[in-house]
Amino acid sequence: MLEWFARIELSLLSTAVREIWWVFPTVLVIHSLSMAMMAGFGVVISLRAMGFVASAPMASLRRYTSIFWTGLAAAAFSGMVLLIAYPAKALTNPLFYLKLLMLYVASGLTLQLSQTRWASDTQKRLAFLSMTAWFAVIIAGRFLAYTHSVLMASWLVSPAGG
Repeated sequence: MLEWFARIELSLLSTAVREIWWVFPTVLVIHSLSMAMMAGFGVVISLRAMGFVASAPMASLRRYTSIFWTGLAAAAFSGMVLLIAYPAKALTNPLFYLKLLMLYVASGLTLQLSQTRWASDTQKRLAFLSMTAWFAVIIAGRFLAYTHSVLMASWLVSPAGG
């Protein structure tokens, strides 16, 4: 598996993302802003579902769903670019998979809460779970920079497998 990661790391695209001085920071900023768009929408929907901001009807908040989808598209694109830059760093880190799982849970709950009316207690529990999942996504994403065991597979193996 490390050989495969090394081949990606040595590709022109991966090298360019890491070595052109402005590319990696720009992609990282886009990724951060897109996460803010998704998590921001998710937290607002969760707060509304918990009974806070009761003066804002859920129907009026639904019109901002496009912000969530735009953030998701931008996060997917920028996340793939970051993954191409350092595949071994992410794909050998269990925290990366936890982040993806929590993103799936948080996104699903956010969209469900924005579209469906649940019994009050159930809705509040789901909203709390949604907010917790969004915070877990943010924390896991932030910790990814510091918890890797492999930074560059190409430093460890020959991409030819020899």
